[in-house]
Amino acid sequence: MKNNNISIIILLVFITTLGNVSCKKFIEVDNPDDQFNSNSVFSDSITAVSAITGIYSEMLTNRNLFSNSTVTLYAGMCADELYSYTPSLKDEFTKNQITQANHLNIDNSFWKPAYKAIYSANLAVEKLSQTQSLSTSLKNQLTGEAKFIRAFCYFHLVNLFGDVPLVLSTKYSESAYLARTPVTTVYNQIIADLIDAKRLLNTQYPTNERVRPNKWTASALLSRCYLYSTRWAESEIEADSIISSGQYSLVSNLNNVFLSGSNEAIWQLKPVRPGFNTYEGLEIIPASSFSIPTYLMTRDLYNSFENGDQRKNAWTNSRIYNGDTLRYPFKYKKPNGAVLTEYYMVFRLAEQYLIRAEANMQQNKLAEATDDVNIIRNRAGLPSISPGTISILKLYIEQERRFELFSEWGNRWYDLKRTSRADILLSPLKGSSWQTTDVLWPIPQPELNLNPSLIQNPGY
Repeated sequence: MKNNNISIIILLVFITTLGNVSCKKFIEVDNPDDQFNSNSVFSDSITAVSAITGIYSEMLTNRNLFSNSTVTLYAGMCADELYSYTPSLKDEFTKNQITQANHLNIDNSFWKPAYKAIYSANLAVEKLSQTQSLSTSLKNQLTGEAKFIRAFCYFHLVNLFGDVPLVLSTKYSESAYLARTPVTTVYNQIIADLIDAKRLLNTQYPTNERVRPNKWTASALLSRCYLYSTRWAESEIEADSIISSGQYSLVSNLNNVFLSGSNEAIWQLKPVRPGFNTYEGLEIIPASSFSIPTYLMTRDLYNSFENGDQRKNAWTNSRIYNGDTLRYPFKYKKPNGAVLTEYYMVFRLAEQYLIRAEANMQQNKLAEATDDVNIIRNRAGLPSISPGTISILKLYIEQERRFELFSEWGNRWYDLKRTSRADILLSPLKGSSWQTTDVLWPIPQPELNLNPSLIQNPGY
């Protein structure tokens, strides 16, 4: 009993320390064992599992974290999805004019939380490789989860900031004052981590909920990474493996897609704040009948839905204020409640159909691509399209990605950049405030002050 109590205390120190690691500390940490005996944490099955699940909890602890609605909201404003009704520093993202005043916000909401999770994952990978006390199956599961978490964080970092420091160790000598690593190199590491995660993880989830990654979760991010890297055949294979697995199905009732345990969910994050569902719902849905939404859909997005598109009815809502009709995303319906009914959706099956469609289209397999587009369109109550030219099909795929994945994890912002459409589409909407260099966010000034090896992005 005494040893178990010691392990629990060590675990609490472990999780608390990881939760408080700043980027400065992240760079300067020399030996985590000087702070706590992390070897003990990963020598016991209960504390080892808790250490990994503690990373997910940390990702959802506060409302202003990259992993807890902020990518959706801020990337949505940078693109053509969202804007803030009340003037504030948020307007800088809508206008793509991010000033020094917002650097601390970017640092605290995106850069630091992502690197905190990466540090936690790095430490877990290191300690799990050394322990002899856990079963092989548990070591594989936890190592696979840690590598997936690291890949997930780096995916968002490179898509928001471009080149970023690639830290794969907790050792001071290997992480101090790292320069930025080219995006292609970071993607190579992301893909390598995901391939490892696929090999290590089981096809079934570790629990009866879809909140800890399985093999298909790694495949979901891998299919997206291959798509972004224009590796069409590999992207198709990954997406097809998920669709063909039989573990997932599209939810026919659009109002139920984002419920906890949704058949469409490949990976969800479970809210940790008592009495509340997702922070995204909390941020977007008006708090009362007298309040207005903080984040609104752009008229361009709302008015672009095709006639008869049931996603417009199910996934948007409105509020009348001062004679104006204010539209807002309504994928999450209940911001709070005694019983959790909605989990934060990260990956879902519908995206995999659209990934497979795009990958097939790029390989000139137009019939197969059209079939996948029609599966998504038909679920939304829209008629099927016929196979046409690549250029026409490409427009349909872009359109379906816009309306199926709006206000989800920055998909629209990332899509506009990876397909070189940001200048073409955003310049007319944002006018003189738009500059080509706006496709990347600035490296937060506090990080530049700490690390002289970092170089700021152009335009800032």
